Amino acid sequence: MQPFPTLYVDLDIVRSNIARMASKAEKAGVEFRPHFKTHQSKAIGRIFREYGVSGITVSSIKMAEYFLNDGWDDITIAFPANALAHEYYNKITANGSIKTLVISEEVVQKIDQKLDNELGLYIEIDPDYGRSGVPVSELEKIKSLLNAIEGSDHCYPAGFYCHAGHTYKARSKDEVEKISREALQKLETLREHFPGLPICFGDTPSCSVLDDFDPATQISPGNFVFYDWMQVQIGSCSPNEIAVYMQCPVIEKFSDRNQALIHGGAVHFSKDSIQIDDYLSYGEPMLKYLSEETYVKSLSQEHGIIQCSPDVFSKLKVGETIQVFPIHSCLTADLMREYYTKDGQVLDHMNGKMGGS
Repeated sequence: MQPFPTLYVDLDIVRSNIARMASKAEKAGVEFRPHFKTHQSKAIGRIFREYGVSGITVSSIKMAEYFLNDGWDDITIAFPANALAHEYYNKITANGSIKTLVISEEVVQKIDQKLDNELGLYIEIDPDYGRSGVPVSELEKIKSLLNAIEGSDHCYPAGFYCHAGHTYKARSKDEVEKISREALQKLETLREHFPGLPICFGDTPSCSVLDDFDPATQISPGNFVFYDWMQVQIGSCSPNEIAVYMQCPVIEKFSDRNQALIHGGAVHFSKDSIQIDDYLSYGEPMLKYLSEETYVKSLSQEHGIIQCSPDVFSKLKVGETIQVFPIHSCLTADLMREYYTKDGQVLDHMNGKMGGS
């Protein structure tokens, strides 16, 4: 048992989550290009190969290089192309089939002038989410952008990429399905006007709830590999499908307010929270301590305060540990930078001490 906050991963649940999503993609007839931004681990990435995955998605050039070094050579960088990063694009495109996103003709022209190798470009589509991309309704702009890609010397059209991130505001499966269906319906115009070009669609809530992704031909969810308490609240998964948890030492107990102080703060969990009924939660205790009255009430840098039900408070012991589901596993994993398993293994994270292994 570690005497400090430790992130554990249950590899049996990881495999189950991957197997379920891979099977769903196969049944739906879409290519499964999972996003690796959640785990950022070569060891966990290798598990995907057991389920026939050959093409992956990442969120940065650095992450693409990290996984290229582990033998992945078909990689989508799901972030808009950076006109300042041509030297890095040249380096990674020399070693694999690399694709990224683009939103404007200006960027196409700027990167094309400085590329030495072929680079695939997905046109990023905004399904009225408002984060990034060309609005799906602006058909003429999409056509003009596609022409710019086709007319370039080093770029080719990889298709369309759409992330329906507004599903994260949902709080039920029905709500997720409604939002996802509306987003997919808007993509129908792309299939009508640009037949044959791939349409990549993917966010964990949509891909967890839907079984049919038409007109999409590819899916790229990421968080599903671990899930987290936010996904439970959204309706994407059950608590039994969450593959990671923080194990934190119980430092002190305060009987006057039924609270426990743990070593586990914002530098471990992140500051992500979720509104549950009338309280704000920064983490949910798992296993025998899971109850509606027990939750991580507040986080400072190293400290965490758990509000406890009377029953849970009586069971917690100073000098022992408590296991807590993170609200957002992607950020928690990025902060912790390594994973412990039940059998004592320590798995790598891109930004951790073992990142180069």
